Amino acid sequence: MYSMADNTSVNCCEINLTHHAMWPVALPPKPLGDPAPVGSVEVRFPRQKSLLGSFLQVFSELLFTSYFFFWPVGTVLWLALSPWASGVCSWKALWSFSTLYTIQLFVYRPHLKKGWPYRWLLHGPLVDFILSYHDATVIREGPAPDPKGKYLFAMYPHGVYGVCRAFSGGIGCWQTLFPGISARWGSFGAAFFLPGIREMSLFCGCLDASKPTLERAISRGENLILLPGGIDEMNLTDGESKDTQLVMTDRKGFVKLSIENGLDIVPGFCFGEKWIHHTIRLPHFIQSLLRPLRMSGTLLRGRGLTLMGFLDPPLGFVWGQPIKAHSKQRVREDLRID
Repeated sequence: MYSMADNTSVNCCEINLTHHAMWPVALPPKPLGDPAPVGSVEVRFPRQKSLLGSFLQVFSELLFTSYFFFWPVGTVLWLALSPWASGVCSWKALWSFSTLYTIQLFVYRPHLKKGWPYRWLLHGPLVDFILSYHDATVIREGPAPDPKGKYLFAMYPHGVYGVCRAFSGGIGCWQTLFPGISARWGSFGAAFFLPGIREMSLFCGCLDASKPTLERAISRGENLILLPGGIDEMNLTDGESKDTQLVMTDRKGFVKLSIENGLDIVPGFCFGEKWIHHTIRLPHFIQSLLRPLRMSGTLLRGRGLTLMGFLDPPLGFVWGQPIKAHSKQRVREDLRID
């Protein structure tokens, strides 16, 4: 049996720590034997030791964990360029830019259509360096899915920051485990109205997670990635406990979406994420006020003054075998899905 950092057992074999040179970050895939399903493989992302490798993995992690703060950084830059500071830009130029940017937030809505090109970033080396920062291991149970199939990748648990999202990209990770398959993220709608977060989300291939938008993506032949647990699962993250709580029984929408559109569900689970940040839960009444805004009632702290995750424990992720969808008929709302 294979046991990750949170003491949860998974059907895989032990980790291979031998370094090879396939991609500068990832070790070559290692086939797994019994008791893992036939065709299962493991990919390791050992922490980089060279000066350049260390810099790249820290830079990638810092970028990944800081994009929620792009808007205050942009505000500081705006002020730094103003006549109050350097005087590089006039007030007219700055306010004209701000006005045009605000207007396009409501007029230009690619997240409700086809989104932006994203493979260059999501399936590029930056994601692999994030995984090497966390000394990560990822396992795919069973053989690689058919690239001609239609899939919905469901990731658990959400965690406070959702670091598990890094396992949905990369050259050594995604392109190695799911060759010929790409998938777009579904994200909460408010993300596309927040400066910085909007652009980063679009660059990573995110679309609005509403059903009409996702069904249009499916009709174009695109696969999807979701974190079904959402804000409720985020607020259940407890780094003081060995138990991981998931929100599943009232989250059947992604299952209905899969059944109605003929998508196979590929489940995935991240091990150790809730321990790479320290969390602070806000009072319950504040959480209740934040929830309608789709905002977390849990704060987190990372290394130093950043949100970079602590180095221990190493992260692990297991992608399960696809669960076949058996119907393309509309699912009645009164039916129970087990």
